[in-house]
Order: sequence, then C-alpha cells, then structure tokens
Amino acid sequence: MTIYVPGKVVLKKDYTEGDRHFSNVSLLLHGDGANGSTTIVDNSPTPKTVTAFGDAQISTAIADPFGNSTGVLAFDGNGDYLSVPASAAFDLGTVDFTIEMWVYPLAVIAARGLVSKGFVNSVGSALWTIEWMSGATIGFFANASASFNLQSTTVFSLNTWYHVAVCRSSGTTRLFVNGSSESSSSTPFNVTSGGALYVGTGWYAPASRSTNSYIDDLRITKGVARYTSNFTPPTAPFADAQY
Repeated sequence: MTIYVPGKVVLKKDYTEGDRHFSNVSLLLHGDGANGSTTIVDNSPTPKTVTAFGDAQISTAIADPFGNSTGVLAFDGNGDYLSVPASAAFDLGTVDFTIEMWVYPLAVIAARGLVSKGFVNSVGSALWTIEWMSGATIGFFANASASFNLQSTTVFSLNTWYHVAVCRSSGTTRLFVNGSSESSSSTPFNVTSGGALYVGTGWYAPASRSTNSYIDDLRITKGVARYTSNFTPPTAPFADAQY
C-alpha cells in the first residue's frame, strides 16, 4: 500500500503484527512441523524443553483452525502427552493470567486433561488444570482438591475446532469458549510453586488421563488478562514477536 503525504511518498510494506504482551508469554506451542514429528518447539520468549510421551506428535492430517496444514498437536488418548519442566512461569500465584488454546475433540471422556500443572500423583496447592467434564463440557480447576472450579455451558461436538480461554483479571476468573464468557468467579486462589506442566493430559497420573484430541496454538500468558469480556476468537496464529 502506498501512503501519499504532501512533498513525499512513504511506502508501507506488508508485515506480521506482533504481540504487545509477548514478553509475558510463558509458553507458546503452535504445533507446527513435519507429520509424525515428536519435536515440539516452544516459541515463547524463554523457550522451554518439551518432551513427548506415548504417541504424542505433530499431525498434518487436518488443517489448523485457520485453514493451514502446517501441523497441530495430536493425542490419541492412550498415554499420549507432553511434559514441560516446572517453572515459575507456570506458577500463577494471585496475578492476572491467560491460558488459551484451540481444541478439536475426537472423543470426550470426563477427567481427561488438556493442559495442567501440578505434582504427579499428589494433590497440592500447585494444581491448575483445564480438562473434560461430564456431558462433553470443559472445566478449569485450581488448588488442592479442586477447591476452585469453573465449567462451560457449551456442549462440545466432535471433529470441530473450539477456542478455549481462562483469564483472571483483578481477582475475577472467567472461562471463555469461542469468545463467549460461560463461567466466572471472584473466589480467590493462589497457585504456588512446584509441579511440571502437562499438555494433552491431566496433572494426576498423566499416562492414564490423556485426551483424544488435537490441540493448536496453546499460549500461556502470566501477568496479563487478555480477555475480560466477550471477544472474537483469533483469526490467525499467535505472533512470535513483541511490538
């Protein structure tokens, strides 16, 4: 596009918009790569090691939510999951945060996790998790014995992409599905340090709580509530740079 200004001509080149909160991104998994690859790249500003277990892998069998065939994260529900070492970047404390991803369920089984953080086989204050619930809904839990929880009203259909986000802003936590706020609470919770992060499964006994779903563009942002009211879901992959 050419912008005309009296006395001069300024050329504006096409560009990819950055993310003004990129420095707050704790984890960013696009799921891009070769079909069948188990090399999962974290595109956050502080890349972390991602280890695949079972048959967890990149798949190009379906297009991502934006119509691209660049790869998505694939889990078959039989012991598949990704693990990321414990990091303060995943300890949500009492600050604002955003956890979001695209989910494409192939089967929905209650108590199977999508993304979670906590100690394996031990309930503790390090826990937070987004997982399937009965009735093909989705829930967010935090702290010991799931003392804080939200549940969607959407009944998820199979073979369909959904954008899921959980945000805390000034003490109020909201669960969004496709940009609509479906559950909220101002009950405080404090997620303390400890526990690895798991993708595609639950924090408790991860080998037996894996999901049968595709996941794409998983992003965790600590310190920022990106959504505080209904919004239009992203129409392109998340940016990998600050602006």
